[in-house]
Amino acid sequence: MTTTTEDGARGTEDEVRGTEDGARGSIGALPWPQLLRQARRLADLGWSEVPQAAAELAELAVAGPAEVFALSRRLTEPNGSIVLSSGGTTGPPKITFVAYDQAVGRLLREWRPLGPRSVLLNLFSPGRMWASHYYVQALAERSGCRVVPSGPLEAGELHYWLDAFESLGVNAVAGTPSGLTDLAQAMLDADRTLPVRTVIWMAEPWTEVAEKTVRAAFPQAEFWGNYGSVETYVVATNTSACDLRVLHLMPDQVLELDDAGALLSRVGEGWTLPAVRYRLGDRLAAAQCRCGRPDGLRVLGRADDAFKLHGSLLSIGELVELATSVPGVSAAQLELLREEESWHGVRRMTVHYTGAAEPAELRRALLAGSARLFGIELHHPEALEVVRVPKLTMVERTGKIPPMIWRSR
Repeated sequence: MTTTTEDGARGTEDEVRGTEDGARGSIGALPWPQLLRQARRLADLGWSEVPQAAAELAELAVAGPAEVFALSRRLTEPNGSIVLSSGGTTGPPKITFVAYDQAVGRLLREWRPLGPRSVLLNLFSPGRMWASHYYVQALAERSGCRVVPSGPLEAGELHYWLDAFESLGVNAVAGTPSGLTDLAQAMLDADRTLPVRTVIWMAEPWTEVAEKTVRAAFPQAEFWGNYGSVETYVVATNTSACDLRVLHLMPDQVLELDDAGALLSRVGEGWTLPAVRYRLGDRLAAAQCRCGRPDGLRVLGRADDAFKLHGSLLSIGELVELATSVPGVSAAQLELLREEESWHGVRRMTVHYTGAAEPAELRRALLAGSARLFGIELHHPEALEVVRVPKLTMVERTGKIPPMIWRSR
């Protein structure tokens, strides 16, 4: 068997990359016989069936939440599990059974931001079946360091805790970029600091303003990130030697890039969940990194971020990126008023933003930067509103600031 690599060259039968119609290349490579054995093993455990004559990755079925639920439940039956959920904000939650070790052992083979002398402030929210808090706790335990499981902190309560954090010797923090920025800004406003050397981030992209704020508060800190999902846990990692917005696929995996959501396949032991062609919810792209490591990627955004405003198709990610490119805009978020009895149909869009820019200035920039939005404005000027706010809306369960929130009325 031969396969086509992302640059169009023909590969050997030992190298498999994604070749599905509509794909935009792939990241990583795995031996086809190994992948085929993995697919047949998983099929015996409740994953998708494998065609008898399957000769390449594209001939295997795409898997989703149903396969994850069944397989994760079965694999964790002997030793128990943590029951965790992704989604649940704009749609029904997707349940995954995660082994108690949370695959930290495999992760630490190549990504080790903490050591025995670290004292980690864990800003991720506990409870509500969200994974990040418990993952960070497991990471700290396996790293042999101390951990302070505070959860997110409001600016007004920082002064109650800062003396305690200083006395404990906190020198590392973990959180979403939004949560880390809130902490950093509160410390800058109070003219206080902590000797933070390590910043661990995940679950959100960085904005330019957020990065500058965190670096101003913690000028000696190195940034360490990772990318994954509740279903798969960590897929890719970023170290202090990397470009902040580039991550690297971990070994023993291949990603097929697709606008409908990248497809993950992985082999070997030690993962929270083995997978063959599991549909991630994000659009990814191959990327080069200053560190020189291979298999770099960027997260472009959610695959399902399109919506229709008065019949015109718009992208949430593109509009947020356009808004945050305007000088004086720190961060932006769309509030979409859904049309009755429609899921993706939108009657009115409000752009909420933080920063010093004037609303009229941002409105002009949005109309100038989006031909479709300009066309909507001509016939439905009431469909677009721009509002400066003190803070964007945060999902309390996850501690993330989503790029978009729905309103039904």
